[in-house]
Amino acid sequence: MIQKLKSILNEPPSEMISDEEFLQAELKMGIGFHNKEFSLLCTKTAEQMQGFGIKTVLDYGSGTGVYAEAYRQQGFDAYAYEIWAAHRNYIKENAPQLKIVAEPITTDLLHFIEEAEHMTDEELHELMTKVEPKYILFSSTSLTTEWDAAWGHINVKQQHEWVTFFSQYGYKWEKSFSYPTDYTKLFKKDG
Repeated sequence: MIQKLKSILNEPPSEMISDEEFLQAELKMGIGFHNKEFSLLCTKTAEQMQGFGIKTVLDYGSGTGVYAEAYRQQGFDAYAYEIWAAHRNYIKENAPQLKIVAEPITTDLLHFIEEAEHMTDEELHELMTKVEPKYILFSSTSLTTEWDAAWGHINVKQQHEWVTFFSQYGYKWEKSFSYPTDYTKLFKKDG
């Protein structure tokens, strides 16, 4: 990914990039509806969540919305939450049936992939006390790079630290998954 970023941006930006720049970089890297391989990854991610009794899914920080749309196509009642207007507009254009919510809502599954590193612990606490999903499908990189500031990576933790973090809110590490990343974990609300 770092090599792709370097080829797209030529050099690390001196400040955090805008939502439109972020979207364009993601699309150039293939993180969008136009990339069949990425769409397949999203579909496999949604498929692996079958059999857990999950009916509703919130894709928090949905980005281009491909994951949320994959859940919808797999029969889940899927919702997308995204703060950036450029991304919401992209979703509306490419997945018009997808429900975009203005605030996070409680669902059976919180799809929380590659978002936590963009949030402070205080913001994470606010989210975890606002929504109470039964399951959290989670992934967050533990690697640090020269690109972290530009991409808004302000909270990079080691994997065991994330397990400890979620346990504070009553979630136990239930299972690891292959999709969508090597770091993917399913947490289940204890009790």
